[in-house]
Amino acid sequence: MKHYLDLIPISAKVHRKQSRMTRICIILAVFLVTVIFGMADMEMRAQRLQSQKSDGGWHAGFKEITAEQAAIIASRPEIKASAWYDVLNYRLDEGYQLQGNDAVICGFDEELLDMFPGMELEEGEFPKDTHSAVFTKSVKEQLGLKKGDTILLTVPQGESVELTVCGFTGDTSMLTEKDAFGVFLNTEAFRTQLSADSSETYEGIFYVTFTPYCSIQKTLSDIQAQLQLSDNQITQNTKLLALMLQSKDPYMMQLYLTAGVLAVLVAIAGTLMIAGSLNSNVVQRTEFFGMMRCLGATQKQVIRFVRREALSWCKTAIPLGIAAGTAVIWLLCALLEFLSPSIFGEMPDFGISWLGLISGVLIGLITVLLATGSPAKKASRVSPVAAVSGNAGTIQEARKAASTAFFQVDTALGIHHAKGSRKNFFLMIGSFAFSIILFLSFRSAVDFMNHAITPLKPYAPDLSVISPDNTCAISPDLAESYGAIPSVKKVYGRSFAYNIPVKINGQTKSVNLISYEKYQFQWADDMLLEGSIDDAKNGSTVLTVFHTENPLHLGSTITIDSQPEGQPVNVKVSGILSNGPFSIEPGVETVICSQKLFQQLTGESNYTIIDVQFNSKVTDKDVAQMRADAGDSVIFSDQRMKNRETMGAYYSFALFIYGFLAVIALISVFYIINSIAMSVSARLRQYGAMRAIGMSDRQLIRMISAEAATYAFFGIFFGCLIGLPLNKLLFERLVTYRWGDSWYVPVGSLLVIILVIAGSAILAVHGPAKRIRGMSVVDTISAE
Repeated sequence: MKHYLDLIPISAKVHRKQSRMTRICIILAVFLVTVIFGMADMEMRAQRLQSQKSDGGWHAGFKEITAEQAAIIASRPEIKASAWYDVLNYRLDEGYQLQGNDAVICGFDEELLDMFPGMELEEGEFPKDTHSAVFTKSVKEQLGLKKGDTILLTVPQGESVELTVCGFTGDTSMLTEKDAFGVFLNTEAFRTQLSADSSETYEGIFYVTFTPYCSIQKTLSDIQAQLQLSDNQITQNTKLLALMLQSKDPYMMQLYLTAGVLAVLVAIAGTLMIAGSLNSNVVQRTEFFGMMRCLGATQKQVIRFVRREALSWCKTAIPLGIAAGTAVIWLLCALLEFLSPSIFGEMPDFGISWLGLISGVLIGLITVLLATGSPAKKASRVSPVAAVSGNAGTIQEARKAASTAFFQVDTALGIHHAKGSRKNFFLMIGSFAFSIILFLSFRSAVDFMNHAITPLKPYAPDLSVISPDNTCAISPDLAESYGAIPSVKKVYGRSFAYNIPVKINGQTKSVNLISYEKYQFQWADDMLLEGSIDDAKNGSTVLTVFHTENPLHLGSTITIDSQPEGQPVNVKVSGILSNGPFSIEPGVETVICSQKLFQQLTGESNYTIIDVQFNSKVTDKDVAQMRADAGDSVIFSDQRMKNRETMGAYYSFALFIYGFLAVIALISVFYIINSIAMSVSARLRQYGAMRAIGMSDRQLIRMISAEAATYAFFGIFFGCLIGLPLNKLLFERLVTYRWGDSWYVPVGSLLVIILVIAGSAILAVHGPAKRIRGMSVVDTISAE
């Protein structure tokens, strides 16, 4: 050994258990930071990918501008790409059709394809002349067209425009849901063939994307000032810009602030975890540092030794923490890709989050350097005389004896030990409290998710067959034939009768009468506010949907003239539902009954709509056959793509938000167990002395339990004291600011994290208790 710092690996071998516990704490802290920041980074990537597929990858659009103004915008160095876009019949109410089917007509430049990944050409090429067009693949499947064929596009004036098929692209969720076709022309063809606008100012939108690292908001302000554009002439892809941290939308600024608060909390939590473990490790070995002073080491050399030793732990702890965090991120990304491959299939299987890696390394190194400062100075001040006399351990100077007024001696000593060192007590309860603070803070993101992203309802259909005029015109035989298809999971039909005159408690009103079948009654049971659905299911009563002005209450009587006899029939309301999949018309109440009662009251046995839910085995061939079975006289709404987009967005957010909460809870468990074990190890000599004067193992375990309970109690107290107001603040910024909902105490989440903390403290006593039972008095006194 040529240098006193060469003692570090020797000390690590001698104090293997203590150094292992400290490394575990560093690993857990780095793991927490890496996973939280890495998952946030991956979530941003996933949301950007989902946003680009659903809304497009454009950044901003300019409306009602001239070709000259568009050229000025495109020539700016900040503009990466630009393209014109215009659309006709977007709401399917202008009369554009292909062979009797509604069609949405789009005209745009070829560069727009790069901005909209969902518009990728599956076959053929982009239109080069004014008579060519790209069609959605539903045109190919339903009308049997192929590349090179011609088709007539019917326009509102009754004329027709002949178009040649030059390619096919994928459908959109809007088109499949509305059972409409998409027709795509180049900008020149759109303006000459279909647009009636002959002015210099175009009605379309001039979309642009900006170069990386460009200040988008500043550039937009410059363009607006240069071309004297109004605010209404500029539109922004708000969601995508927000995910790029380029939005100045007031609500987005609230989200940025919230994200910043959560990031700071995660960093503080990691810092406290490492600081607490290093403080405990260094303090329990002050006698060793005193011996170094006896051998001639200066205070400066002891400080350097402590810091270099801590950094040596980082050589293995930080890479292990980063590796474990990255593995968890890969697992979550793989799960996301499995749950929604159509949206997140392009995510890399083994993507690296540089934000997570850098954050983990920085938090680990900086915290270790900062956390060793105070313990190192304390170690350097140990008197050589005290070290030689054996009094340089962790025994704190007793200012007053442990109080036994309310507790037995062993319990009182445990509480006294916990509060003996103010710094250690602060670090321990701080770490416990921050587990609760972090959990409650991230809990507010769950409320935001439930408001911002509507999850797929259990009654949401994958496919619907709808009567065009909302009459009862669809035969139940069609539902039976659908039910026999192997890929069909559920089939359920509804009949509608609109604006039926009735008498409610003697007053004339109008109601929309809707029939339910068994599946729909099952879902209605989950929305029941009061009453019962059993009688309604049997056909003797009805249900209604709650709203503040609804005159129907539980037990109300409705008198309806039955058809075709015209005899009045009295039915009672036996249940009130919180909501339903129907829009409420002013002055018209929603009444739900069984199919049997509907037929009795209206004389109609057919359905207005048939909904279908598929299992995972469904194919496009099955859907095509169902379309053929339904015929041309109905509206065929394929909602599979829309449902996949909804599920993908929800899965993405839910997976990462609940992942955050799970990681915080698990880290809390491991850290608490490890911290209590380190605290016990630091006091083993004291416990040995107590056993030598007659204290039993059982009393020692009660003392350790009291110490752990003290940390847990104060940690829970201060965690709730700070966590609940912080949860309220974040809730108001995330939810109340946008949707107006009032804050509520998250009782369920609060109980979960409190039980986790309390349960971890109980588990933490098991290991030290087992160790103490297995050691003799002499071994305990001489333990390192």
